Amino acid sequence: MTEVLSRPTANVVQALVQQIHEQAALPLEESRPLPTRAYWDPEYYEYELEHIFRKDWICIARVEEVPDKGSYRAIDLAGEPLMVVRGNDDQVRVFSRVCRHRYADLMGGERSEEERISGCVARFECPYHAWIYRLDGSLLSAPEMSARPGFDRAAHGLREIRSEIWQGFVFVNLDADTDIPFDMSLVAETQGGYDLTDWQIASVIDWGESKVNWKIVVENFLEVYHHIGIHKNVLQPLWRLGRCEQGHHTGSDFYYARMMAGPDVAIGEEDGHLLHPLFLPAKTGLSAFERSHTLLLSKFPAYLCAPGPDITFWFRSLPTGPETHRLEIHFLVPNEHLGAEDFEAKIQEATEFLRVVQTQDASVNEAVQASARSKYATGGVLQAHEQPLWQLQKYLASRLPA
Repeated sequence: MTEVLSRPTANVVQALVQQIHEQAALPLEESRPLPTRAYWDPEYYEYELEHIFRKDWICIARVEEVPDKGSYRAIDLAGEPLMVVRGNDDQVRVFSRVCRHRYADLMGGERSEEERISGCVARFECPYHAWIYRLDGSLLSAPEMSARPGFDRAAHGLREIRSEIWQGFVFVNLDADTDIPFDMSLVAETQGGYDLTDWQIASVIDWGESKVNWKIVVENFLEVYHHIGIHKNVLQPLWRLGRCEQGHHTGSDFYYARMMAGPDVAIGEEDGHLLHPLFLPAKTGLSAFERSHTLLLSKFPAYLCAPGPDITFWFRSLPTGPETHRLEIHFLVPNEHLGAEDFEAKIQEATEFLRVVQTQDASVNEAVQASARSKYATGGVLQAHEQPLWQLQKYLASRLPA
């Protein structure tokens, strides 16, 4: 199959989407990687923003990031400046940060870099003309606007973004009229005994912005084939390739795999299951089977989560451009273990372990991104362990009009 490399600009997006549709229809054993232009073409990226990131449900935050009344967390999504806010009624909402007057970013002005990202306030004041908004988004004050005939303060509150909260995760949809339902039932069913509602963020690796397309991050997060390569001395001893069980294809927007502990690293055996090594005590109530492995989960495009018996890794990875994304890796732990003996030391140990893994992943992801423009980056094939790349293509085909 010939890749799209040098067609006229007006036809590039159409040709790319058509190729993705054709490849998504192939059986797994004949599957191929995405056309490499899909990793860097600006026009195609805008098409993805329009049909995916501005229309689908995107995971952007955890509720514990806004723990108190007045807490906020700023997030940028598909060019939209947003903020997650906990109101005086203890409800978590998502608003546009764009002032209703002359469109300044409410987090701009003379705020510190830290205050531009998160903080706790009694109300939001626009740094430009001092319009003030309550925590529920309603307009409290608009200086001198009473002199304007017919000015309706109630009609000028902040734009609220459609949102849903599931097991502590905050999802948004920028399209108020979307016909895509919010449905995490397959994820919940696969997680089994994991209900992450009562887990908390204990540590964060703020990786920052990298020159890597968002899809490369998703692909690398989910496929375990590369454990035998870049991770051969780190993850392969822990999660051997032959002991990673991929889930059956259950839909175009969901993928999971189970990374089972092997005999060389298991800390015991129970009910016929080898038990997964731990940094912290396992969550109370998990079955022996659930304590035998770490899950890999994705609800495309942006829910990336790896629940383990003691620590769950959540990747907040959002695109910032055709060839860039911003990444933060969050370590979630059960509430019952917060403050346990040696807790800080164990979390630090886990953080440093994953920092090594992420450093390795980042090196190959950046190399793939750099090579994606090569005229020789064509004709690739997928191995069965790369099933999530095939399913990501099916997701893209389901969302991008041909």
